[in-house]
Amino acid sequence: MMQQSSICCSVALIFLCALHTCQSWNSPRVAVGKEIRPRLHHNLHTAKTTGLVDSLGGDARDDDINLESDRDNFWDAPLSDTISKNNSMRLLTSKSPHDWERYLKKSSPPPRVPQEMVKDPFWEQIRLDAKIALQEQAEQAGPQLYQGILSHRSLLTAICTVISHEIENDLLGATEIRDLFLEHLTVEDEYAIQLDLQAVATRSPSTNSAMEALLFHKGFHSLVCYRVGHRLWLADRKGLAYYMQSIVSRVYSADIHPACRMGYGLYLRGAGCGIVIGETATIGNDCSILEGVTLGGTGKEAGDRHPKVGNGVILQDGATVLGNIPVGDGSIVMAKSIVTKPVEPLSIVSGVPARAVGARNVFDQNSITEFEQDDMQEHLVFKYLELWQDVAKEQQAEKAREATKAM
Repeated sequence: MMQQSSICCSVALIFLCALHTCQSWNSPRVAVGKEIRPRLHHNLHTAKTTGLVDSLGGDARDDDINLESDRDNFWDAPLSDTISKNNSMRLLTSKSPHDWERYLKKSSPPPRVPQEMVKDPFWEQIRLDAKIALQEQAEQAGPQLYQGILSHRSLLTAICTVISHEIENDLLGATEIRDLFLEHLTVEDEYAIQLDLQAVATRSPSTNSAMEALLFHKGFHSLVCYRVGHRLWLADRKGLAYYMQSIVSRVYSADIHPACRMGYGLYLRGAGCGIVIGETATIGNDCSILEGVTLGGTGKEAGDRHPKVGNGVILQDGATVLGNIPVGDGSIVMAKSIVTKPVEPLSIVSGVPARAVGARNVFDQNSITEFEQDDMQEHLVFKYLELWQDVAKEQQAEKAREATKAM
């Protein structure tokens, strides 16, 4: 009798477990279906975007995507929503100044919202590029695309995973490095990293998409490592911050002190080969730093002894800036120049020692058109043009007052 009761209880238990399993299989499918189909909000801007990635979920397939149909609504997206040259950059071919203004000026500091509450269209665009590349060359690129992109739920996790496998060593494994990155990077860092990635996708002539930059661009990877090292420095974990700096210097040939301050939307070209940035240096937003650039000290100063670089500055190959001097907004330091004196905003300096050889003409339409056709400068024109025109007017007025006094 007891044996029959035990058998009945076992059968009942198995039936209940099976019923629960069926319910659990049905429920997640509905939830997963809703989760896969992106709610078109940016995780940093919480703004509606275009629908470029809306076909990732539901019954739609990747080959059903019609990018041209989204052209009318594309410019309603903020700068960091979609920027892959591989797909969405095709929509930029017929941009007008008004379109650029609407597009670029929507970048704003990120609100603090839980990551799981919103979808990231920029990340979905990168995943879409990866899926298209996977269809074209599944055998050759499949493992790397899956490990680096398709197996991750967020852009930040994918970036940290890719970099951690590049810089792992006997002391710190890839998993420990990835966890260290994710622990210390903040929402502000994620915002900066996205804009850094977009800077590579739009300014690098050798990079065709944000997906390629994420996987292969060592200048971008060194910037992410700097941002982790900077957070470690601020948390008074200076030994680990210095160790991170040494790893980046060895792997990426970029010696960036973790105490320096750097803005967002930065572009370090190539592998960042030979780039040196000192402890007290400051770099603004949207700057482009090419190979062999040095922001160092003169060796005669202590304390605050490194350059202060403004917004939208271009430091060309081999440029050297020494001492605690300002490099004004929108200025250009030509290749192989050595700068030891302050650089005025919008000026172009060259030579050894560097001297002003010209200035950006922000009023002449032909000059503005040339900027628009330059990958290194087109983003600056429509983002800073009005501000720089005001600066140029002030400079002209100051020169006029000096000329009047001299008379």
